[in-house]
Formats: sequence, C-alpha cells, structure tokens
Amino acid sequence: MRTETIEKPKSSPKDHFLNLSPGKLMGLRQITDPNHRFKVFALDQSNSFKKALRKLHEKTGNKAEPSYEEIRDTKLEMVEKLGPFASAVLLDVNYGARQALNSFSLPKGVGLIVRVEASKDAGLPGEVEPGWGAEKIKRMGASAVKLLVYLDTENKENTKTQLRFVESICKDCQKQDILLMIEELSYPRAGEEKTSPSYTARRTQNILEATKLIGPYADILKLEFPADIKNDSAQRMKDTLGKLDEAALRPWVLLSAGEKFELFIVQVELAMQAGSSGYMAGRAIFNEYFEQTAPGERAQFLKTTGTDRIQSLNGIVDRCATPWTNRYSIRKQELATAFSPQWYLNGESKSQKAKEVKGDY
Repeated sequence: MRTETIEKPKSSPKDHFLNLSPGKLMGLRQITDPNHRFKVFALDQSNSFKKALRKLHEKTGNKAEPSYEEIRDTKLEMVEKLGPFASAVLLDVNYGARQALNSFSLPKGVGLIVRVEASKDAGLPGEVEPGWGAEKIKRMGASAVKLLVYLDTENKENTKTQLRFVESICKDCQKQDILLMIEELSYPRAGEEKTSPSYTARRTQNILEATKLIGPYADILKLEFPADIKNDSAQRMKDTLGKLDEAALRPWVLLSAGEKFELFIVQVELAMQAGSSGYMAGRAIFNEYFEQTAPGERAQFLKTTGTDRIQSLNGIVDRCATPWTNRYSIRKQELATAFSPQWYLNGESKSQKAKEVKGDY
C-alpha cells in the first residue's frame, strides 16, 4: 500500500515571522499584549458548559437541559466581566463569537479568536463545524482561527488523517490571510483512564511528538503541560518543559485543560520560565462559577475570584513569559524592511528591484 506523505510548509522559524503576511501579523498583534505576550481567556467550550449547567440545575432542583439562551448569556457574562483583563478571548461559533460582537460584550481592543472545528470525541477524525470555516471567521473580523486536533502519534493511520485535516485548515488560513493557532490534545485509549499507568507512561512523549508534527502548519501553538504536576520532581518537570520548548517550532501558549487553578498557576510559572509566551485558560479560571446557585453569587464570583485569578496569571506572564519577538530575536526594523515597495503585487518580493514610484501620492 502506498504511503501518503503529508507535505509540510518549509521556512525557518524566524523567516516564518519575518515574512508573515499582513493579515496574519495584524491578527498576531491583536491577540497579544503590548509586550507581545499572550493572555487568552478561553470560552469556546460547548459540551463542558452544558454539563456544568446541567449539574447546576440539578443542584437547584431543576433537571431541565440548559437552553441556548442560558449558555449564551453565561458566556457573555464571562466575556464582559473577565474579557477586559485578557489580550484575547477564544469563542465558539454556536454560543459566543457573534453573540459577543453583537452584544458589545467583547471589550474594545481585545482580540477575537474563533474555534473552527466541530466538537468531536477524541480518537475520531477532526472535522470543521458544518457551514463554518476560516473564510467566515475572517469575514466576521476575527483576529485568528483556533484548531484543536487530538493526536495519538503511535496510531499512524489516524495521525495521517489528522495531519491531512490540519494541512487543509492551514491552507484555508493562508488563503484567507488569517492567523492559525493549533491546539494538540493527547487522550486515553479505549479501556484507559487519564490516570491509567499505560496512558501516563506515553503521554509526555506523545505531546512532544505531536508538537513537532503540527508545528510547521501553525503560526502559534497551544500546548499541554507535558509533565505530571502532582508526582514529577521539580527537576523532571523542568527537563520535560525544556524538551517541549525545543520541540515547539512556533511560539507556544500553555492550555489549562480544566486543571484546578491552584495547580494550573504552578504549571504556568514553570512553563513561562521554560520559554512559553503566555497562557490560554478557561475552566481553571471559572470552574467554581457553576457551584454558585444564585445569579448574583455567580456574578460576584467573576468580579472577585475570577478577576483575581486572571490577574495573577497575567502577573506571571508579565514577569516570566517570552515575547514571541524575543523567541526569534526579531527587531521592529527587520519587520519593517522585510518587503519591497511592490509587496502588494503577486509574486513581488524584497529581492526584486524596486520600481520607481510615480504620481501625486
């Protein structure tokens, strides 16, 4: 049987950013803070929101399924209360992205990242949300596309399928000139739990291999904490994070994966010290929101605990994170001189002789 090779985009890490198209570069600027670091509030969850609201209903004696309006309004409240502390907010098409724009809940000056993939179980081939895609995300004015891909790198056939999916989204984002952030997630196999020794034994290597595989297609990487925060030694975590930073072809942010805040904030500190450029977190910040039974209590949680948490994460990023420009020693002057006066013409490059510019302008 013929082995199909997935073609990877070719360019050095620094050249990738020196030659970044204007739409992608603008998106990158919009989702980072003034010091080129990432502080992203993640609210693109669908099933976990439904599950949390379902439990809240049961706690209050109401077993009804969460309505569209309830999920929407919960996300909008979170965006409005915590969005001002973020450099960008990640939202889904179903309940949050346009809703946050139309309601003016998304704060002015905060970047918008929109999920492109449909919500699927781990192990199944990835798909775009029906009727959705990079073109529509670009047209709505979003700063970046986020793509989640589940990978078990020992499953060669599934990995090829997933990389073909990644490649197709990469090409769509290039065509639409919009930034692409790719998120990798490992997962237990059938019969395993996340705590199963067989899964934990291969998880770190899977994260490292997945990072190498998706890196060439991404502009930004959204990665898991590769070590066991509860059981690994400080030195082992430092070594593992060093390997992850080396494996990452692009600037990377740490995802929270629903971890408890007390553990996630430790992960963030370690990841930033290892070379990460920021975080992307949701449930670690707002999980206990759904434990408050009264609307006023939930609003107060966001105003106090939620705000304190995101500001604490921001403080670590400000103190320790690597700006994406510093990762490749990119200076403003290099970006400013990376193109010719005819950059807007197809096929033109800096190496071509600049033509005389004529006219009143």
